[in-house]
Amino acid sequence: MAMDAADARDADANDGVVSAASAHEWDEGIDDGAGVADLANPDALFDGDTGDMPAPAREAAIALKRNRAISGDLYQQAVDYIDDVRRSLNNDMLVPVIDEYYGVMYAEPMRADDYDIRSLKTRVTLSAEEAVALAMLRRKVLEYENVGVDADQWVISREEIIQTLSTGAGPLAGRNSEEAVVQRADRLITAMGTYGFLMDGDDGGDMYVITKLVPVVLNADRINRWLGIDDDDTVGTDGTDDGGTDDAADVDDVDDMDDDTEVLF
Repeated sequence: MAMDAADARDADANDGVVSAASAHEWDEGIDDGAGVADLANPDALFDGDTGDMPAPAREAAIALKRNRAISGDLYQQAVDYIDDVRRSLNNDMLVPVIDEYYGVMYAEPMRADDYDIRSLKTRVTLSAEEAVALAMLRRKVLEYENVGVDADQWVISREEIIQTLSTGAGPLAGRNSEEAVVQRADRLITAMGTYGFLMDGDDGGDMYVITKLVPVVLNADRINRWLGIDDDDTVGTDGTDDGGTDDAADVDDVDDMDDDTEVLF
């Protein structure tokens, strides 16, 4: 059947538009093209991207999933987009843990109530020796905090670590072989770096920088849980345990632990 002029104009106007306007059934598009931008994803970063998070939120969420913790500008970025970041982490069975005092955030793995779903990240379990090494680093941080040293100056030498771990009540004390002590201490230093508690110093030698993750992870609440102390037995001077040096008296007791200790990050 021949197409009249009006039908021809309708067909030309709807050419390439997903609609049935020419059949007078429905119209999903706008024939002048004005509606294309309205249907586009404003958060898209690549062709076919259906994500609903802006780029800064994605960057922060990815950093939390890939790294032990974040701080500095990236921490603030995560805070600024915390709703988006939290939603992204939750999708991977993670929750953000925020320490406002030290400006540190990390992602903690969670378990589903009714489903056997593994989190994107796994919990880190420290051996007794590693827990003592962490406590040693926490004591060093307390020394620095007591005299007002900035976090970027929380330095410790390899020699000091070896000496502390191998003397007194240190886990490596009493071993006959000095070489074995040094090798074991070096393995503990490597582990502390892997867990994000130590960073190489600027000189690239035997000096390390203790990260703010140390006081965040080994806070008063965690020390109490490690030692089986009731929360009411140790309370900070302001009734809280969110940072600061309130746990100074308790760190030494961590040396007495015998079993593996779970660190929740």
